[in-house]
Amino acid sequence: MNKYNYLLIFILLIVGSLFYGCTPVSKITYMHNISSEGWDISPIPPKHRIEIGDILMIKVISRNEESNKMFNVETNTNNANTTTTAANLYLNGFTVSQEGTIDLPNVGYINIVNQTLEEAKITIVNMAKEYIIDPFVIVKLANFEVTVLGEVNNPGTFPVYKENLTIFDALAMAGDINDYGNLRKIKIVRSSNNKKKIYFFDLTESKILNSNFYYLNNKDLVYVQPLKFKGLKKSQSQILLSSLTTFAVLFNAILNFTRD
Repeated sequence: MNKYNYLLIFILLIVGSLFYGCTPVSKITYMHNISSEGWDISPIPPKHRIEIGDILMIKVISRNEESNKMFNVETNTNNANTTTTAANLYLNGFTVSQEGTIDLPNVGYINIVNQTLEEAKITIVNMAKEYIIDPFVIVKLANFEVTVLGEVNNPGTFPVYKENLTIFDALAMAGDINDYGNLRKIKIVRSSNNKKKIYFFDLTESKILNSNFYYLNNKDLVYVQPLKFKGLKKSQSQILLSSLTTFAVLFNAILNFTRD
């Protein structure tokens, strides 16, 4: 075998290493197969049904200032208070008891479990009508949160003070998926009828836009699984550099050997 054959083998090894170190674009691109013509309308955002342990912000408003004080906690955080914190929401909100009720001041216990926020609003309005004329009621879920773990840049549990949170919103809050995350294997743990279920979905497919996982539910846990060869990819550049150095040394040794 002459030196030109050795050179060819060396070049092939380098090219092979480069290809091995590359990840196909289709595996690291969100919704890579989306049509330029657009897509169907995303699913209707789910309506949260009140569960035991939920914390609600409730405010009953009337024309009478004294009535407002009678029904509302003075430090209720359902206002423009810029110091609103999770602790304030917990301390001043109304927690749904094990019996599925809340204890509204001067009204008593109201059963609202399994109702949507709109249905709970109507229930509270009907109760408040016994005490004030034309009450206006605000009901908000105060403890909506999602947890994002795995191969993201900033994993954690995030409180959410908005409606209709999407999977991409949650990933953005977690600093996006890092270089070692597998977009094709996203796991979500979701509560359904007081039971936990695990689902899998693929973020490289555009059909996520029309799936039940485009919008997240309260207490959803999103887990981004690592790529199969994460351990290798993590030091990929160092491995490639070491391989090239080794090949160069061997090639130089072989050339010197063939000259002798």
